[in-house]
Amino acid sequence: MTLHYLPTATPAEQNGVAASEDLPLLFRTGPLEPVAEPEEREPWQGEAEALAEAAVVGRRAADWIRSLPLQAGAWISGPLADAVEEAMIHLDPADCDDIGRHGHAGVSESARQRLDGLIYGMAEMAPLAAHQRVALFAVVHCVQGLPSTLANDPGTVIEDGVLAAVCAVIDSAISAG
Repeated sequence: MTLHYLPTATPAEQNGVAASEDLPLLFRTGPLEPVAEPEEREPWQGEAEALAEAAVVGRRAADWIRSLPLQAGAWISGPLADAVEEAMIHLDPADCDDIGRHGHAGVSESARQRLDGLIYGMAEMAPLAAHQRVALFAVVHCVQGLPSTLANDPGTVIEDGVLAAVCAVIDSAISAG
């Protein structure tokens, strides 16, 4: 049988001072440092209008995808169309890391995964004409790229009209499709 000795108190602990910095947060006994509240950010010029337009374009694109002549219950006209709509409605330039300028710009992991899955839906696209397939890929690719672009440089994307230009590309694709 092996005997294990319990650790003894450190000199600071023997004097009644616990070295709480060495303990996990759950076991600390002293007052915790206050968490700094995120600073209110100043919206970029035209931000509200650009995001509202993106939401409208996203709904229009999702409706177009749902109207494509696909089999009933097709993944493209269901979950993928929903992801397009969700991503465009929830764009948020504040959802980024101010240090590395990385983030998801408000788009959920679930929506991003569904947008990434279009390539696996090629078999479902058989009834579509070539121009409809190209338009579908254009729409999904634009929606897929917006979150990282917006998170990387939201000021430029909004103020320089990049978001509006991408929305125009999406509108052109659904008009051509």
